[in-house]
Amino acid sequence: MSFDMSMAPEMGMRVTPALLNLAHLLTLPTLELHQAVQLELAENPALEEAEVHDLPCSRCGGPVLDGLCLRCAYDAGGDQTSAAPAEAVDPLLFVAAPRSIAEALLADLHASLPDSEHAIATTLIGSLDENGFLREDLEMLARALGVELERIQAVLKRLKELGPAGIATYDTRECLLAQIDALEARGVTCPHARVIVSDHLEDLGARRTRQITRQLKISQDEVEAVRVFVRKHLWPYPIQSSGESPAAPQRTRYRTPDMAIYDRANRGEETPDTRFGVEVLHSPRRILRLNPLYQDLARQAASLADDERAHVQEYVSRARVFLANLRQRESALQRIGEVIVARQEQFLLHGVRSLAPLTRAEIATELGIHESTVSRATSEKTALLPKQELLPLSEFFVAARGVQDVLRELISDENTPLSDEELSQQLAERGYPIARRTVAKYRDQLRIPPSHLR
Repeated sequence: MSFDMSMAPEMGMRVTPALLNLAHLLTLPTLELHQAVQLELAENPALEEAEVHDLPCSRCGGPVLDGLCLRCAYDAGGDQTSAAPAEAVDPLLFVAAPRSIAEALLADLHASLPDSEHAIATTLIGSLDENGFLREDLEMLARALGVELERIQAVLKRLKELGPAGIATYDTRECLLAQIDALEARGVTCPHARVIVSDHLEDLGARRTRQITRQLKISQDEVEAVRVFVRKHLWPYPIQSSGESPAAPQRTRYRTPDMAIYDRANRGEETPDTRFGVEVLHSPRRILRLNPLYQDLARQAASLADDERAHVQEYVSRARVFLANLRQRESALQRIGEVIVARQEQFLLHGVRSLAPLTRAEIATELGIHESTVSRATSEKTALLPKQELLPLSEFFVAARGVQDVLRELISDENTPLSDEELSQQLAERGYPIARRTVAKYRDQLRIPPSHLR
């Protein structure tokens, strides 16, 4: 019996805090990413947010900060035409900030309104507080802008249609009622919820159940059901706060695009490979960068006291890792988006029936990355299509959407209800040979009742 000790090389990946942070950032949609950035800004003094200049770079149209074009600096192949010295430029020290909800709302409003109403939209967005409540009187805004009240009201109506449920309301009660309206439009209801929120919100919050039951002549169980409904689906503010816990209410979520798919011809770009391009959306005016003061302190670290040197090195290192992870997130989304666009060009041109089969594993193989990276990067993300429609990225991986669209058309055009077997036969005639049980599964996914209930 003997014991031997030997050394042999072995390859593997060690899970570091930086990798965990990157994995977390990859999963976040734009608005949640903005909240994560705000939290990091609050905790890390070596990280700062800066506003870019109003005048874009004369060479590429990119954002300019302190006389430096950030896009030219980040492009290794670009000629630096900025007045800033080239040796002072380190593209690893800055990255575009994610869009805030105010910027996303303003972009949506500008896209859906004529140019003449853009000033009103900007003023309304600027009048929202951090929770999304409107804090200015509409008549006062009309006088300040010198426009008719009706124009203000029309833009406000459009803002409420585009934004999260309850946006631009004046108080919590009005916000909750707007969210109840949005839920009812989706078929999610609760008896007595509207009247209790409208007339007995304080009693509900203070658990004065008997007072509610006595005035509305309903049972305590019905009041408790409303309480559970409110806690599960509603939120007292139109805009989610950055401190909200992951176990937050399951309220209607406001979707904003994480990337835009555009027709290259509309931007005057050459189309050597694909007709469509991809742009990961971020703030048009804000960047994140390593604080210049901390940069200087890091260069002078040897002359600092031990505790000061440890403080500077810790936060500068943390800021560099955070900025690097944000760049990797944007790069991953960009590359994945380009593969999707190349594979789904017919869908972008002709609609859902031209959706090509595509899996996350195929994208991972093509890009040479792990499939879990593709899954995280596409989870909960949304693309703005060339026709200005929003589409979850997950839809690009559901090959059945084309046949489901044909199935929906067959059922909507039927004179008498067709059985699943008859639908299967008609789909086969149209080039979609699927079994009866698959028809039943797709019909259930589309929330279409069987023939005897139609």
